[in-house]
Amino acid sequence: MQDVTPARPTVLLTGAHSQLAKALIRTHLNGGLAFNLHPLTHAALDISDKYSVAEVFAQVKPDWVINCAAYNAVDKAEIAVDEAYRVNSLGPELLATECALTGARFVHISSDYVFSSLLASVEANALSESVTPSPISVYGKSKLAGEQAVLRILGERAIVIRTAWLYGVDGHNFVKTMLRLMAATPDAQPLLVIDDQIGSPTWVDALASLIWQLMLTGESGRFHYAGQGQCSWYEFAAEIQQQALALKLLDKAVPVVAIDSLSYAAKALEKGNVLAQRPTYSALNSDKLRQTLDKHHLAAMQCPEVWQDWRVQLNCMLNTLITQGAKP
Repeated sequence: MQDVTPARPTVLLTGAHSQLAKALIRTHLNGGLAFNLHPLTHAALDISDKYSVAEVFAQVKPDWVINCAAYNAVDKAEIAVDEAYRVNSLGPELLATECALTGARFVHISSDYVFSSLLASVEANALSESVTPSPISVYGKSKLAGEQAVLRILGERAIVIRTAWLYGVDGHNFVKTMLRLMAATPDAQPLLVIDDQIGSPTWVDALASLIWQLMLTGESGRFHYAGQGQCSWYEFAAEIQQQALALKLLDKAVPVVAIDSLSYAAKALEKGNVLAQRPTYSALNSDKLRQTLDKHHLAAMQCPEVWQDWRVQLNCMLNTLITQGAKP
């Protein structure tokens, strides 16, 4: 009898060393998803080189591309402007152009830093996809240029997902940085953390789970996803310490002290470091994505915590650190 099993779609995953790409690989394996996944690092695919992009497309022949490659050094981008735009704008444009030529669909990851809201208040409404972007940093401007290029070239064959304050067991992120600093800081020395920037911490495994599900819907356009609720970096750091102490990831508490953005930037400047301006309020509203998945009857079975409070997601990540025996 002839095998009529449909071929599994081939997915090209860029930026394979990133924390999101590693989470996508992990959730793909754990979820038993029907994709042929091809993760490629920068060494194997330079997304800003059109010849490299064309060669990889010819070899892999992807049905989907998920772009996790990005220039994420927010402060350095203020100086390395060309590099930021090369990776965050030109790269997505070249990938989208090749998708247009081959018929592949595209998932592009963008950032809450495309916004600059001055409403730094926990009573403010989380930002929906209808809010007009107004980036205030080179990084934010380059990310906005990238997502605009993707949607202009591909239209209904593209998905752009804006996310915020990503953290997980892999890579460099705020949670792991705080754990390292808290473990290394002398008992009486305060840890200064900004308290006037408000956002939505997001566990990368939850985002990865939702990306796979969204790909099954046939939907397109811009979507927001972040952990539920909102907080300042200071509140985030305090919660990290509280949970880490309870889980015995830390054996001592250190003073976590709030500081405003201007004072923090001034202290950085004294050390010769220039900081990029960041949004004062960039909490994201994920309702559109949730309603879209509900419409297609796609429950978040791979990761039940996707619609729970950011504190619950943080606890899941910290427990994963313990389970894996990983170091912050």
